[in-house]
Amino acid sequence: MSLCYPDNGSVSCGSCCGVFNLNLTRKEITLLLFQRTEEFQNTVDFKISHSLPAYRQSREAKEKQISKKDESTYNCPFLGYLDGGYKMGCMIHPSRTGNPLSQNYSFYGSSICLGYQCRNRENPDSAQWKSVFQELSSNSLDYSQLAANHEITTCLELLFTKLKYPKDWLFGKHREFVLGFLHEYLRFRGIADQRTSFEIVSLETETAESLIKKLSKFLKKNSPSLNWLENLIT
Repeated sequence: MSLCYPDNGSVSCGSCCGVFNLNLTRKEITLLLFQRTEEFQNTVDFKISHSLPAYRQSREAKEKQISKKDESTYNCPFLGYLDGGYKMGCMIHPSRTGNPLSQNYSFYGSSICLGYQCRNRENPDSAQWKSVFQELSSNSLDYSQLAANHEITTCLELLFTKLKYPKDWLFGKHREFVLGFLHEYLRFRGIADQRTSFEIVSLETETAESLIKKLSKFLKKNSPSLNWLENLIT
């Protein structure tokens, strides 16, 4: 399946649903998703159409008091844990309800929910990046931090272009370097810094130089073990 919901493993990405826009800790986000999942399982019956808007109204009221990083970004209460595990996903996705329009019960509606693709999913190498992210992630929160952030993947791709390395070396010959760098990235980037994928600055406003400078700045501040890389990217 897609970058969003890999068909193997126990991780997935829920960044575009707004949960990381809430001012919550990792533990609080996990608890919130479990609470949503439990309430959904106890109150929603796909055969009773009014149970879906009733669940949404209930959850929106309960979560209204949670502060947001950006008040204009919606937080969809239909994001929960699926199949009794720790993979987050849409609890009213057509693959679960059998109704191709079931996401019309959400704020954005079926056309947006099914049609939206973040930049990393649009990346021609999304399957290779998915494999890298899965290897690094022990849970869906870590996976979401990587899968939704197109800036970090673009920085690494631009770095290899600058070094005149073939792009496939990211996933082959120099895969261990990529894994090491992203591991450092996860260590130092807290959940409070996570944004939904569409909130990250548009790359149209960025240049290769400015993105590489960001990578260099991150290394200088957080990753002494990778500081040798600075000589290559500055």
